[in-house]
Amino acid sequence: MFKKLTKNYGSFENAIATIGEETLDNYCDKIYKAFCKEFENAHYLKSIEWFLRHYNSAKKVTLSSLFYIQTQYLESHNLKNITFYTCYYSLFNAFSSNLILLPNLNIKSINKISHSQIFKDIENYFVRFEIYSEEYLELLSILKLARELYSYHLPLGGTFLNKEEAINKSHLIEKLSSILPTVIQISNILSYMSYFAWKKKVCTFIDEYDKYQDETDKLFFSFIEHEDYRGFLHLIDEEDYRFQGNIVNKWKEPLPIEWFISEKMCEDLGCGWRDSESEDGFDIDNITYFLGDVLS
Repeated sequence: MFKKLTKNYGSFENAIATIGEETLDNYCDKIYKAFCKEFENAHYLKSIEWFLRHYNSAKKVTLSSLFYIQTQYLESHNLKNITFYTCYYSLFNAFSSNLILLPNLNIKSINKISHSQIFKDIENYFVRFEIYSEEYLELLSILKLARELYSYHLPLGGTFLNKEEAINKSHLIEKLSSILPTVIQISNILSYMSYFAWKKKVCTFIDEYDKYQDETDKLFFSFIEHEDYRGFLHLIDEEDYRFQGNIVNKWKEPLPIEWFISEKMCEDLGCGWRDSESEDGFDIDNITYFLGDVLS
C-alpha cells in the first residue's frame, strides 16, 4: 500500500529516510487491513466518527506546527523556560495526531490522551513495529522533564549544571526539528490508509442525521467540550462545532489530512490569529510554509 501511496500521492521523503521504505510498506499493509476491518459494514455513526477523527488529527498536526514555529521564535528571543514548553507540546500533539488515526484505538481512548498514556501507546503501536525508534520517546521524555523543571524550579544560573548536555536547548530543538516532520508524515500516511480502506469498503455515504441526531451530537461534543477541574466552567468551542458541522455536510469520505490542512485549516488559523498591527512580531503564516514543506 505504501508503494501505491508514493506512486500516486507523494514522496514522503522524511519518513522513508528515517524509517525505510520496506518497513513502511509492511506497516501500511497492516494498518490498511485494520482499517478495512474497521469499516466493514460501516454505518452512519462510524462514518461521522472517522470524519471527525481525520479533522481532529489535522488540528493536532496544525497545533504541533504552531508550537514548533513558536519554538523558533522564542529561541531567537532567548525565552528559555517557555521554549521548552513549546518544544514538548509540539511533539506531544504530533504523537497525539498519530493516535487519533489508529484503527486499533476506540474513540474514548483518543478523546483524552494523557501525558503518561501517550508513552505506552507510542511504544505499543509505533516503536514495537519499528516505525519510531526509542530515541523518539527519549526526546519526548526529556522535553517533558525540561518543561516541568523550568515551570516549577527556577534555575538561577539559567540552566541545570548536572547532566546539562541532556537538556541543552539548542540540541533539543535540533532533535525535534529532525524528528517532527517524520511524525507529521506518519499521520498523513495513516489518513491515506483510512481513505483507501474507506473507498474499498464503504464508498457511499448515506446521510442519516435525523435518525441518529443525539448520538451524532455526542460525537461532536466529545471533541469540543471542555471543563475546569472543579466543574465551575464548561466550555464549548462554537467555531469548532461549526467546522465539524461543515465537514459532516460536505465530506463524503474521511479525506487525507494533507488535502485540507495546508490550505483550509492554515488559512482559517491565519485569519483568526493574525495581528494586523504587528509588523515585526510572530508571523502565523510561517506555519503554512512549514506544513507546505513537510506535506508536499
